[in-house]
Amino acid sequence: MEGRGVITIPLSANQLAATRFAVSPLMQAAAVLHPHRPRVMGDGSLSYAEVSRVLQDQRLQLLAAMRQLVHAFAPVFYAPVFLTPPAPAGRTPEPEEDLHRVASAPSRLVASQLGSLLDVQPQHSHADFTARRILRRAADRGEVDFADRLARELDTFWLRGLSRSWSAVAARAADDIALRTQLLAEHGLGYALGSLHETVRHGNGALRLLDRHSAEVSAGGNLVLFPSPWAHTWLLSVDPQGRRPVYLIYPTSAGTASAPSGAANRSRGGSTTRDVLLADLKVPRTTTQLAAMHDLHPSTVSYHLAFLHRAGLITRVRDRNSVYYQHAKPLDTLASAEGTQ
Repeated sequence: MEGRGVITIPLSANQLAATRFAVSPLMQAAAVLHPHRPRVMGDGSLSYAEVSRVLQDQRLQLLAAMRQLVHAFAPVFYAPVFLTPPAPAGRTPEPEEDLHRVASAPSRLVASQLGSLLDVQPQHSHADFTARRILRRAADRGEVDFADRLARELDTFWLRGLSRSWSAVAARAADDIALRTQLLAEHGLGYALGSLHETVRHGNGALRLLDRHSAEVSAGGNLVLFPSPWAHTWLLSVDPQGRRPVYLIYPTSAGTASAPSGAANRSRGGSTTRDVLLADLKVPRTTTQLAAMHDLHPSTVSYHLAFLHRAGLITRVRDRNSVYYQHAKPLDTLASAEGTQ
């Protein structure tokens, strides 16, 4: 990472209490559409070039123009409210539900949000001016037509690029939320927030994201967290007018960007981090001890220990204020367990 900036999101006690996790097809699509993607992505996701090819081959001009502009507002990206409907609490919506909300967005909301998008001057590249021209021409045909066309283009992009992986992606996102919930129960919300990514920190009433830029972002009403196997780093989406919460997309811990060094959960000698941790659990050890031994963040260790415990590979015993872990099965069973993830 170039530079040493920090994106700061102040969180009051009420905002922290209202912070929640959610799974949203549209926010998963946002993670894929983000232009700052690696050229090669794992787990069936699309690279930057592949996304651009789908947009071009399917002639999704409106979606391509939106993509060009909403991500030009570094260090965050601005996604209009009608493109980011609130995820229902307690369940994962189907892609068709999200697309229907886009297509049926109120005209006044679409007009207001398009005005916000087109009035702000992000950059002055030729691509930005071209994208603005496409959006203005589409908007001239009316807000209802604009929302309907954008929903149809999103539907085409979803079917061509994402639909085959959606079930697995939704399941992995739900698993990640379950693990974060476990971290929250064992260590508190601050600890769970700090576990989201190696560049995310929480403390002193704020969430801090290490970045090349520095800025302070208001959380508005609250913060909604979206785990995504398709994200390679955190992505922050805000509404400058504060009409919706701040959305933070972060990579699931089993995803391509989850390892502390970007090495996909690899540690010394080519072994996975879980292999190494399990090998050191012939005797009881705490999370803190393991983190110090392997130069890992405690939240990273906690995540892997949670997986190993759920797989039945380790036992967990509390002794006063400490929790000790120790492996319960032969090491050769790890590979079969990871295959079920």
